[in-house]
Amino acid sequence: MIVCPVCRHSNNDFSIKCVSCSSFIQDRIPNIDFFSQIWLIIESPENAFKKIIIAEHKNFVLFLSTFLGIAASFSLFWAKNSGNSFDNLFPLLLLGIALGLCFAIPMFFLLAGTVFGISALLKGTGKFKETYGVVGWSLVPIMLSVVFILPLELGILGLVLFSNNPSAYETKPVVTMVLTGMDGLMVLWSLLLSAKGISMVHQFRYNTGLIIMVVAAGTVSIISFLLYSFSNI
Repeated sequence: MIVCPVCRHSNNDFSIKCVSCSSFIQDRIPNIDFFSQIWLIIESPENAFKKIIIAEHKNFVLFLSTFLGIAASFSLFWAKNSGNSFDNLFPLLLLGIALGLCFAIPMFFLLAGTVFGISALLKGTGKFKETYGVVGWSLVPIMLSVVFILPLELGILGLVLFSNNPSAYETKPVVTMVLTGMDGLMVLWSLLLSAKGISMVHQFRYNTGLIIMVVAAGTVSIISFLLYSFSNI
C-alpha cells in the first residue's frame, strides 16, 4: 500500500493518484522504453511488471505478440512433421513466418482474454488493459527464443527439424536435445513471468496466477492445434 503524503490515506500500490484527495502519489509513466524494459524484466520481474501496470500506454505488446505467432507456427510444423511435405526449407520458412504474422494478434488476444476471463471468475481486481500488458511483456523469452534459438535450429538442423524420416533426434541427437531443451526453458520462463504479472495485477497468490496461465495457454494451444489439423500443411 502507498500512503498519500497529503491526506495519509492508504492507496493501492498501482495507484497514480490518491483515491481520497486526488494528489499524485507516484510518478506517471506515459510510455515504456523497449530495451530498458527487457533488461528490467530479466533483472527484476516484479519492478518490471509494476512499471507495466502503471504505464498509461502498454507499448510494444502487439510487437511481442508477433513472436508468439511465429513460435506457434513453427511448433505446429514440428508437431505435425510438416517438413515431410516440402523439398527444401525456404518455402516452409516463408510459410511459417507468414502464418505466424497472420495469426499472432488473434492468438494473443485469445490468450489475454482467456487469462482475464478466468481471473474475473476468480474475483480478480485487475482490468483487461493491465492483463493485456503483463501477458504481452511476459513473451520476452519467446521473442528471445525466436530471435536467437530458432535461427540456430534452422541453420544446423534445417528441414530435418520438421521431419520424421529421418528425424532430427536420429541425425543429430545431442544438438537437437540441447536446442529444443533451450526452447522449453524459454517457454517455462515465459509462463513463470506471466504468473508473476497476473498475480500482481489481480492480487492473487503466485500459484493461482500460474494455474490461470497454464490453463489459458493450454486452451489456446489446443484450439490452435485443432485449427491447424484441418489444414493440409
